[in-house]
Amino acid sequence: MTTPDTSARGLAGRNVLCVAGYLLLLVSAYFIAKNLSAKLMIAGLVTIAVSDPTLLRERLPHALEWGLAALAGFAAWTVLGLLVNGIPLGPASDAVANFALLAVSLLAGRRLLACCGLRFILSALFAVASLSALLTLVLHFGGGLSLADRLVPLGRPSNSIPGAGGLCIALIGIVALLGDRSRPATPATIALVALAALPIVVAMAMTQSRGPILAAVVALAATRLPWRPDGWRLTGWRLFAVALLAWSLTTALIVIEPWLRAMLCVDQSNFCRPSSRQQIWTWVFEHISQRPLLGFTPVFRFADSLFNHAHNGLFGTAMYFGVPALVAALAMTFVYCRHLATVDGGLSTFCAAALIFSFGYMGSDLPNPFSFVNMHFFFLWLPIAFALAGRSEEAATGSD
Repeated sequence: MTTPDTSARGLAGRNVLCVAGYLLLLVSAYFIAKNLSAKLMIAGLVTIAVSDPTLLRERLPHALEWGLAALAGFAAWTVLGLLVNGIPLGPASDAVANFALLAVSLLAGRRLLACCGLRFILSALFAVASLSALLTLVLHFGGGLSLADRLVPLGRPSNSIPGAGGLCIALIGIVALLGDRSRPATPATIALVALAALPIVVAMAMTQSRGPILAAVVALAATRLPWRPDGWRLTGWRLFAVALLAWSLTTALIVIEPWLRAMLCVDQSNFCRPSSRQQIWTWVFEHISQRPLLGFTPVFRFADSLFNHAHNGLFGTAMYFGVPALVAALAMTFVYCRHLATVDGGLSTFCAAALIFSFGYMGSDLPNPFSFVNMHFFFLWLPIAFALAGRSEEAATGSD
């Protein structure tokens, strides 16, 4: 007689598989570069998703079903744009495959939250990011580079901006845990976290990535400062407004960048280097005006070898998918913000901070939020998966 897969032994094995998949995901993203990292990250996500004993056996949470339906709608719209623009099958298939991977990410996020809980997830993320930042600093200075040289974090992006994004979300996550009033941190825990956060903060600063740093400051200020009255939650229209404010602040500072540099800078090095975003955005608006309905599709790139994409999440969405898609994305963001009011307080706080950070980040980068795989998975899509799933106990226990 065989033991059912939902028995205690089978469930324990599935939980081990889930944790192993998550650790593979973290190590791949924060230590391994380029294409190998992407393949291993996908393997980690698939491992997490297939470890769910309820997968394809029980109905998903209502909010998650709607999230998957929204992804399917965007995928269908993208297919229409690819057909109208006459994109070859190979690049078109890659563009559509991104949506399938994002769907797997949502399923994996549900399973991960149920299996491990938010505290373990964010603690592991913070620990891995801290080790990655420390090793990055050792390699940076060991390679003869100075404090003034721009640092490129280890991991998937091999680029300072998304690398900084991956470090920022780890810091935001641990701050969210420390702010959990139901489990107040001891002085020893706070001291240990501060010590582990030091290499993350130093590495973030040395990336000289102004957009992610500003976005992290806004996200932390909006969700953690003590001016909030008891019972006040950053959800619904408040969260939507703050997210748009974060995007607007980053975008506006880039618009007035020439005047800021004229007032504050004596040269064009380090934090005073030109971003060139204004020139890029001129190209973006020209392209949006040419194809406002369906856009140029996600496979489009500018001819410039250094600045080949939109460098703005909202502008890029309009250019790649069309203005209607941008309006739809913002509408779904508002619905998501309202949904967070129904989610557990601690989880809601982290997801709100992640959304604010994501919008602030998109003020200077992430032209296609629906792309995959890179560090925005951790600060955009994984928190969305958590919020849509809520606390899905059935995914952890395999029971009704």
